[in-house]
Amino acid sequence: MSTGAESLTPELLTEVAGGIARITFNRPAARNALTQPMVHAMIAFLRACEHREDVRVILLSGAGDHFMAGGDVKGFAEAAGAGPEERRARFEALALDVLPLFALMERIAKPIVAKVRGACAGASVGYVAAADFVLVSDTALLVVANAALGMSPDGATTWHLPRIVGPRIAKQMCLLGERLSAAQAVACGLANWLYPDAELDAATEALLRRLADGPSVALGQAKQLLNASLGNGLAEQLALEARAAGIGGASEDFAEGVASFVEKRAPRFKGR
Repeated sequence: MSTGAESLTPELLTEVAGGIARITFNRPAARNALTQPMVHAMIAFLRACEHREDVRVILLSGAGDHFMAGGDVKGFAEAAGAGPEERRARFEALALDVLPLFALMERIAKPIVAKVRGACAGASVGYVAAADFVLVSDTALLVVANAALGMSPDGATTWHLPRIVGPRIAKQMCLLGERLSAAQAVACGLANWLYPDAELDAATEALLRRLADGPSVALGQAKQLLNASLGNGLAEQLALEARAAGIGGASEDFAEGVASFVEKRAPRFKGR
């Protein structure tokens, strides 16, 4: 079933079909630079997806030739003439507005996939780093460009990057603005797979189908366990594993997985 869920803004396209929720940054003329209405629409859509049984995996991508060029610098220019205190309040508020978004991406018990081609700059690196799986085209170029604007990184970039690529490379990106090619992004762990641009869409669809057809209860629990492990001690993590084992054991997917193994056939998971 397809439900072309209407977005709160045409700048962010949303759709649910075949177990896959799709979020498309849709400002191709501006390299999909982010606006506040886009952020709010994405938060609202993810909140709906969190509790929908027909959503089993979520895709982030950009319309046209680019993923996202970070914040809308033209919009920032309008604030440049304001006084220091007004600018301080404005940019602090802008940064705080995205807090619910990254909290959702972290906790939502469904895999999030990012498909990246072309420019991935500024805060959009944080969106990619927050995803669970990342596929990049050979056209992709990732850069935390905030320093060039006299700004520090935002978009959860400083939380995710040190954990994924390590503090040394994170400082190269955030303090020096050094760019990562698609191959470098894979080499340092910021992306999972690199494809020629012509093959990126098909490879992404194959991964989405694999995840959507998988045991979504188990996959969701695994995601949450791995995310929690970064801040937990062993005893706390083992307690969470025990709880997750109970949730998995009670699911229809577990019964189907065991039955398919015994019957020597492919499982047909229902996601509950």
